[in-house]
Amino acid sequence: MKNITKLIEAYHASLKKIESKNLAKHKQLKYKIEASKRYSHQIRVYVRDMKFKDLNEEITFFKTIKPKITADIKLYNHQLAYNQEKPFISLEKQKKYIQKKLRELEVKKKKHLKFYRYMKLEETAYDELYFSREKERLELFPFSDFNDTDIDFTTSHDQLACEVKTYDVLCEFYKQELHCISNVEAGFYDTSLNRPATNNHLHWTGSKTDLVELIYALKTSGVINNGDYQIKELIEVLSDIFNIELGNFYKTFSEIRNRANNQTKFINKLALNLVKKIEIDDI
Repeated sequence: MKNITKLIEAYHASLKKIESKNLAKHKQLKYKIEASKRYSHQIRVYVRDMKFKDLNEEITFFKTIKPKITADIKLYNHQLAYNQEKPFISLEKQKKYIQKKLRELEVKKKKHLKFYRYMKLEETAYDELYFSREKERLELFPFSDFNDTDIDFTTSHDQLACEVKTYDVLCEFYKQELHCISNVEAGFYDTSLNRPATNNHLHWTGSKTDLVELIYALKTSGVINNGDYQIKELIEVLSDIFNIELGNFYKTFSEIRNRANNQTKFINKLALNLVKKIEIDDI
């Protein structure tokens, strides 16, 4: 499993490298798709010849690890198609298009609702049946929806687990797009579901975690005093400006660092909203 972990780490590093480049959105997505497929293939080749330490390790791989990278491939393909196919005629047309996509996801979810609940509730009672490669178990659940017939890299339910993960990430993506459009219609472009700021004072109406993430990004980027100040100074200044008490910001930053996925969640949302604003203004 150690080598698989190294491959996953290399995969995530490659995604960060792609994101760090000043690429057009469609090019970035194409490179991400290529990276996801390349590392998925490398992991597939390795798993074919390896023997898991025990059943729990095999279950972890097919229930969690493989579905995540497979869902990434599907997410990036959906995002690429969305950027190419979405209507630019009006914001209302864009909303209807996204709502249609969300309905399609719900239809797929309802088709295997029982298993969706099993995954979302983190149940384990049938893991040995669902996420083991033994041929007898594969034959118990002949899903015709999925076409991966590589028995050395497939269990009866790992592709369905991928569908659950894909449902989650795509719903989040489309809902974020809807929220961006709503913000554009309202005349502002931040992604937090906020109260409007008053005329006399500036108030931070996002989460405290979002502001801490932003402050650390400003610090590490060296865009204020070339980074020559203590992080506590910037915390105090922006806390005063935005009328907010950030409390134990070291602990908050530690929680950001320990996020399993999307560590720069707020920064990514800012970038997404700016791109949306640029796209809308180009119509």
